Amino acid sequence: MWRTFSRWLWRPASPSEGVRALFWKRWGAGRKPLRFKEHAERVRETVEALSKELRAWVRGEPVRAEAVSEREHAADVVKREIRLQLARFRNLPLPRDRLLELLWHQDEIADLSQDAALLMALRRPDLGLELTDAFRALGEILDKVVHTYTLAVSAFEEAYLAGELAAKTPDISTQIDLVNRLEHESDLLEREIVATVYRRAELPAFDRYHLVQMVLLLGNTVDQVENAASDLSLLMAASR
Repeated sequence: MWRTFSRWLWRPASPSEGVRALFWKRWGAGRKPLRFKEHAERVRETVEALSKELRAWVRGEPVRAEAVSEREHAADVVKREIRLQLARFRNLPLPRDRLLELLWHQDEIADLSQDAALLMALRRPDLGLELTDAFRALGEILDKVVHTYTLAVSAFEEAYLAGELAAKTPDISTQIDLVNRLEHESDLLEREIVATVYRRAELPAFDRYHLVQMVLLLGNTVDQVENAASDLSLLMAASR
């Protein structure tokens, strides 16, 4: 019954549906934030810290992995609070399991960022000009995709609180589409980097392995951003 009612609430508005709009003004205005926007911001800060250390790594400077770990811990604190909050909520108009999956994917972005920083701190092989430029470009894509996703999840939560998710769906979908395009760009660049690494015959075998692991970690981080964006799409579809 509640699922049927919630679908009615989230359907695109028609001139005859003033009752539904009034419901959201009264009920939606008093709702507590889901805090996914807040968690996404903490995740974005973790990725920004990673990007800063990636630039240092590319320049051959020391990597402060602990700086990324501190940001990841701050994101973890918010994640745990959200889980408890979702457990206490009753009659959510959004599927609880999908919200938890979205939270998990956001958490993975921060976790993988921490792992990448720890790996960078262990070793910095001789990159050469081509790999230096390629790793720098991969870091820029990571920054862009996380920034775009943060805008999307922020718009999603604001629309949820205002009871305007149906109206805001096109704008959010545009941002999700951009996330998908950036993830594709990342995939292509990752392949180029791996191919370049294997062409570098002078690189020691362990250096080659280390660089490939770096590419995989950074690429998997971008993949998790795309997964989180897909979760947003599913949540919006479930609300219609």
